Amino acid sequence: MGTFQQALAGMDLRGKDADMLIWDSSMTEKNPPLTNFFFRQGLLAGNRAPFLYSGYGADPAPFEAIGASVGGYGELRYSPITMSEEQAKTLPWAARYNKCGPGAEALCGAQEYDGKCWVERDDFTPVKQQDLVGGQAKWHPGPKKHRARGRALALSVLFMLQHALNKWDELGNASGYPLAQEHWHVTDYYNGIKEKVPTVGGCYGVYTIGQTRRGLRETNQTELGIGRRLDLEGEWPRRLCNTPMQGRSLWGPRNNPMETSLLSILKPNAYGDLDPKIRENPAYMKGPDYSPPDLAAPWSTPPEPEVNPWEIAGSRRLEKNVHASNPKQMNSGNFLSGIEVDVLPSAEEEAMARGTLNSTALRILAEDPDALLQGLGFEVQWGKPGVCDGSTHAWCDRRADEPCLYSGAQDNRGMICFNPLSGWVIFEVKNVKHGFIGARVEAWQGAGNVGLTTGWNEVNNGGKGNYAKYGLERHLLQKEQNERDARYLEEMAKDIVEDILLDDSSRRRLGKGQSCGMSGEYIFEFAINGKIVASWDKDQFCQHYTRTGYNLDLIKFMDDEAMTGDFELAMRMSPEHSNKKGTMCITHLYWA
Repeated sequence: MGTFQQALAGMDLRGKDADMLIWDSSMTEKNPPLTNFFFRQGLLAGNRAPFLYSGYGADPAPFEAIGASVGGYGELRYSPITMSEEQAKTLPWAARYNKCGPGAEALCGAQEYDGKCWVERDDFTPVKQQDLVGGQAKWHPGPKKHRARGRALALSVLFMLQHALNKWDELGNASGYPLAQEHWHVTDYYNGIKEKVPTVGGCYGVYTIGQTRRGLRETNQTELGIGRRLDLEGEWPRRLCNTPMQGRSLWGPRNNPMETSLLSILKPNAYGDLDPKIRENPAYMKGPDYSPPDLAAPWSTPPEPEVNPWEIAGSRRLEKNVHASNPKQMNSGNFLSGIEVDVLPSAEEEAMARGTLNSTALRILAEDPDALLQGLGFEVQWGKPGVCDGSTHAWCDRRADEPCLYSGAQDNRGMICFNPLSGWVIFEVKNVKHGFIGARVEAWQGAGNVGLTTGWNEVNNGGKGNYAKYGLERHLLQKEQNERDARYLEEMAKDIVEDILLDDSSRRRLGKGQSCGMSGEYIFEFAINGKIVASWDKDQFCQHYTRTGYNLDLIKFMDDEAMTGDFELAMRMSPEHSNKKGTMCITHLYWA
């Protein structure tokens, strides 16, 4: 995946207070308007006007004309050359084997990937660890290149700080201290840049954003695969280039994962829950199997007396948290005794006890399966547990059975999936200023993604969902849900690895999302503020299914600049006209 699915959410998923933006997705995003959109949303949708870095095919230079700060950073170009193992010992540690001279190329190749998966510690032992971090394909930069880039970035930041200090000194000498307020406040400077963004070209121009796909038709043409052809036409509006976007998602990493989650705008159901799975705690609340920090990795720690950036950047030494729970006792799961299982109450009784049960809504759900109320049968796939916010200190997916705990990978692909028995999925979209709502939808997912409705014969299971189950039946249901969550994490990891290992861009022309639905015919419906706006069959859905890149397919729900305010967006697969195995999943919701 690239960056466009994040950029469509403005700066909500990247952080509205970001100081710098770097684009690095040349393998999947080769279209210049995508990078232009990435940078202009950084300027439009955040609280600041971040410094825009160039590189890898992305050129923010046009934004310099409106006052934005742009620039680049070096990497290995000026690194000392390694000629032999003995000579390498005379070079600074960070520069060894970065660039090798004639006849010594194999030395750099042998040292390119040195990242390992685990450093032994006394308080915790993982189930199993790989020796080396995965994804070590020849077209991916290894740890050494990342270190070089990191140091080059750090140098650029030091130059900026030096410039700021020089400016401080210059202004102070000229007008005295404290400095006048106009030298401190930057709001007018930021707003001036934001106002001028529409004057910068390069964002789709006369073209619309993405192309809708009218479905895969049988044909003799084979340019996109044997017997298949894609008919295309434009769909999403160009005005989004100059409109500050907002968004929520279950993909990660993302800034402030709880507040930017899709569930933060999901309407509670009649029992007061966001996730209709019957469980004790949401997946996000599951703690790690061991506590931070990780021990220092020998392969990335400079030897004495080399300069150690960790010691320079750190304001204090991290101590072991002596108050942390015993890691071997964390996340033990729902292991209940026979007596406890027998008296396990239903989730409905628990909702009544906490006062969150809406009896009127439940009565309507039971009497009218088409009622526009939050459904009880959609599947929330939370993705990786932990804090996966993209920061260097994130503590993400620290499970005992994670195969490479030191990889630091935070790739995360959670989603909300529904089928014809799930009922409506309703979101509360607030602060719409420019009359646009859309989403990234996966229409090609299989029936296994909505295991919650297994055994159901009617919508919302007659208005009860799984909330009436108690005792052993509820216990077994919770156990099955936990197992299903674990399987999803495994499948998600495999999908991510498959994407990582694709180096031939021609293989990405269709990729994921090549189908508008894997399980027969269906009717997709969506409503705004309680009124059904559209009922599309599979062919009509395809006509609105907009492809903007590899594995990035979008649906538009609203495009009317006159519509502003707060809206309730509902979507479902019609139970009367859809194949019961039909499944759709939403990963991102965007609005402006």
